[in-house]
Amino acid sequence: MPNTIRVCLSFDFDAISIWVGPKQTRSPNLISRGEFGGRVGAERILKLLAAENIQSTWFIPGHTIDTFPEICQDIADAGHEIGYHGYCHEGPSSKRALEEEKAILLRAIECIERISGTRPVGHRLPGGNLGERWTRLLIEHGFIYDSSMAPNDFAPTWHRLGDNPRTDGPYEFGEPVDLVILPFDWNMDDAPYFSYEPGSGRPGLRSPAEVLEIWKDEFDYLYQRLGKGVYVLTMHPQTTGKGSRMLMLERLIHYIKQHENVEFCSLRDAAEEFRTTHHGRQSLR
Repeated sequence: MPNTIRVCLSFDFDAISIWVGPKQTRSPNLISRGEFGGRVGAERILKLLAAENIQSTWFIPGHTIDTFPEICQDIADAGHEIGYHGYCHEGPSSKRALEEEKAILLRAIECIERISGTRPVGHRLPGGNLGERWTRLLIEHGFIYDSSMAPNDFAPTWHRLGDNPRTDGPYEFGEPVDLVILPFDWNMDDAPYFSYEPGSGRPGLRSPAEVLEIWKDEFDYLYQRLGKGVYVLTMHPQTTGKGSRMLMLERLIHYIKQHENVEFCSLRDAAEEFRTTHHGRQSLR
């Protein structure tokens, strides 16, 4: 019987980029959190994935590749997919000129090509919105999927262009384009549960046992009530790389492996399967 559920473990390897980039801090205390992710957390996760024989997807900013080239090369050499996540964790911005936006995209692509030998086909926003201009840039440069939003929590969908958010009538949905959307949702992300930032108003520091139950229940709903789909988890080495959370991830992997007709795979594999079974490419309007 073919696998009907695809489990995609994904890792946003922000390391120091998120602290010196969008958060614009020079605090050694905060930067050390990114350094932990780059030197300790990522290595722990990579070892766990090797022990469990799991292929995954890592969204790595170019800044992380330039700062921690050895561990990033290890990730690529282990066969994990590497996707786009900005150069220094920049999100798209309408305040930038098109050429400036394109320069950020190309710089990050070059970093990924340098360690993997191939251009990325997967994308996750480091911030901002997946607007029309950025969507067209992604398609123009060979991206086949994005994992930044979730119009469906357990199924891939096509991205759209031309939505009209009317207030004087019903919302008007645009036309599908050649970009697969693989679900991303905050309840399937480690940061809201675990990432404590003083003064941010976000408590963080939830019990790994509590988060394990949430993520198991999400899997159970998919497995028991739907029977097919994709299960996408998003984690950060500087967050999940801590000891108790590593044990949580290991327990979750073992729990999922107890079920039949389930396969761990990269997001690229899940996107390619969707494209194959949904009549290939969509045309831009």
